[in-house]
Amino acid sequence: MNIVKLHATTSTNDELKSRMRESELPHLTTIYTMEQTRGKGQRGATWVSEKGKNLTFSILLTEKTQNLTPFLINQILSVTIVQWLKKDLQVQAKIKWPNDILSVQHKLAGILIENIFFGKEITYSVVGIGLNVNQETFENLPRAISLKNITGREFDLESLLINFLNLLKNNLRDPLGVAQEYYKYLFKYNQITSFKSSKGIFEGIVKGTDPDGKLLLQVNDKLIAFEVKELEWMY
Repeated sequence: MNIVKLHATTSTNDELKSRMRESELPHLTTIYTMEQTRGKGQRGATWVSEKGKNLTFSILLTEKTQNLTPFLINQILSVTIVQWLKKDLQVQAKIKWPNDILSVQHKLAGILIENIFFGKEITYSVVGIGLNVNQETFENLPRAISLKNITGREFDLESLLINFLNLLKNNLRDPLGVAQEYYKYLFKYNQITSFKSSKGIFEGIVKGTDPDGKLLLQVNDKLIAFEVKELEWMY
């Protein structure tokens, strides 16, 4: 694996895409940085991270992506993060649809995937991951938590990154098998949960997702598929 460490950059996703345009990079090329000044989250949000305390990195996927859908890639990465947290760090976590990783119902990590297409097929994917590691306080982010908050331990960032990438490399040998584990780790699966939409707050039972990655909720005995922009979790 080709791992590049930067002292600072605006966005590891943007940096990786820029390098990809300049030259051909090998599968699983990873860029991580000690400081990300304009980290990106879902729906244009900013990923805020204290300098030198957390893992902010982006991974290039170029192999077998043609056979995967955008949501399958999301499932594979989400499941891999949760498996790795449990296996290597003994930290229990859940996947909050569509792209957050929670532990004790607080946000521990986020995923932002940017897919590049040729026609209808994905030619490569840039996977951005932010993981709260050694940061202890999160100003104006009451729902955030770090590995240090959970375990009381300080972690070596590069060791964590290498261990995660090794598991990802192994999981990509059976991507569809890994994706099948998604519901096992899905937050509030088969439970009644409150949501907020443009019509107000309502309750629904989380029944999974459809092939396009929409969230399936059972609402008043009807199964309804919701897009990301249509819902806000209330928990």
